[in-house]
Amino acid sequence: MKNSFPTALIILDGFGYREEEEGNAVAQASMSTFYELLETYPATTLKASGSAVGLPDGHNGNSEVGHLTLGCGTIIPQSFTLIEKAIANKSLYKNTKLKKAFKAIKKSRKTVHFMSLLSDGGVHGSLNHLFAFLKMAQQEDLKEIIIHGFLDGRDVPPHTAHEYLERLEEECKKLGIGTIGSLHGRFYAMDRNRNWQLTEQSYNTLTEKQETKITWQEYLEQQNKKYPSEEFFDPVQLDPRASIKDGDGVVFLNFRADRARQLTSCFLNGNPIKKTPDLNLAFFITPVSYGKEYNTITLFNRPEIPQTLTQFLHDQDYSIFSIAETEKYAHVTYFFNGGREEKLENETRVLVPSITRKQYDQFPEMSAPTITEAVLDSLKTNPHDFYVINYANADMVGHTGNFDATLNALECLDKQLKQLIDEIVIKQKGIVYITGDHGNAEEMLNPQEKQTLTSHTANPVFFVMVTEELKDINLYLPLNQLSDVAPFVAQVMIDGLQTSLR
Repeated sequence: MKNSFPTALIILDGFGYREEEEGNAVAQASMSTFYELLETYPATTLKASGSAVGLPDGHNGNSEVGHLTLGCGTIIPQSFTLIEKAIANKSLYKNTKLKKAFKAIKKSRKTVHFMSLLSDGGVHGSLNHLFAFLKMAQQEDLKEIIIHGFLDGRDVPPHTAHEYLERLEEECKKLGIGTIGSLHGRFYAMDRNRNWQLTEQSYNTLTEKQETKITWQEYLEQQNKKYPSEEFFDPVQLDPRASIKDGDGVVFLNFRADRARQLTSCFLNGNPIKKTPDLNLAFFITPVSYGKEYNTITLFNRPEIPQTLTQFLHDQDYSIFSIAETEKYAHVTYFFNGGREEKLENETRVLVPSITRKQYDQFPEMSAPTITEAVLDSLKTNPHDFYVINYANADMVGHTGNFDATLNALECLDKQLKQLIDEIVIKQKGIVYITGDHGNAEEMLNPQEKQTLTSHTANPVFFVMVTEELKDINLYLPLNQLSDVAPFVAQVMIDGLQTSLR
């Protein structure tokens, strides 16, 4: 029998648990509502990194793997892991799709362009993956290789590009191939918030000949004076021969779809701003599919996911309400639904526009109040059975490294939690689950080096179950990692609270 009350899963993006208070915005923020819930209702912590989310041990969690694991209720081998395995067992160098593409480009004497995030953060791309593909290009006796690097400064410390570029230059010299043709802050090349004017700046730098005379060392020195992080560095072409032309081939090595789609779309689906015709490329290769609408040659197939929490609830005739701001649009749609883009029949999706800011520390509230307002309006006028709610603040503001702004972001989140608890739990007698997808805001300082940390962490995340039936009851929750959440939520919704907790 279906419940007559709503259930909500609130995902606080980048909101992790860490015991030490130094550099811990989560511990230092004035979050009276959250910490009262933590003391009053059943709570635990969940593993959200490494093998618990399908990544190699020791690797930080991230939004893609966190939401995928939360929504699927099982551990899925991640794209990063699949590529690492293919490099380790050398199957990458025998990949028939790559060999065929490289053979054809060699015959045509055109250029192969590698586009990749230049870091070892392991969230969107990996420098070691680029090295492996360069090695294969050498083995296939390719001569013309241009590298277009996207600078990170976000999943790694803000000023580390020189380390990666030095390593890249050394690798190119060792292999005897490869020229660094252009550099771009990921703010431009990897926008996912439909700021097409940002994407266009990178696209133009990639495809139009520019008479720039500057070394990458001079570029870094110049840009460091303008911006607090390499994430925001202006796109620049370092070599006028580097532009992508008709007949060339492109290999986009980022293995996470959400921040690769807009730039890919400019090459394959037409530039939406200038309405320019597509380049006549020999190929456009990606490690994994970026979605059905992107006709790329993909090298690795992810495992099929037979069931997700939303699909299961939908099949049981439950209605679903999914909401996030556009900075995290894919998290409650594509990732949470196991890599499926299509909306379910009984699902309502609300994507709240993110504010247009270069640095979210300038507006730490982001669009959280608007998200809360939309959820409350639905609860009062058109209630759904299950709500998936993502708040981006702890992660996006945490990435700026601004500790005080992150405190403000967390205190804003606390106000949103109070409003939702008051409506869902107190007034409508429903259940709210509060958790995170990975850590970030709880560790913003490297205590040894006294250096600001802007990256995700390997720390666990909170899990709190808020329902009036369990108030002030000391109850053990049978959950240890993110993959335990979906089965638990589904069981409580289907079998009822008391049956599920026996």
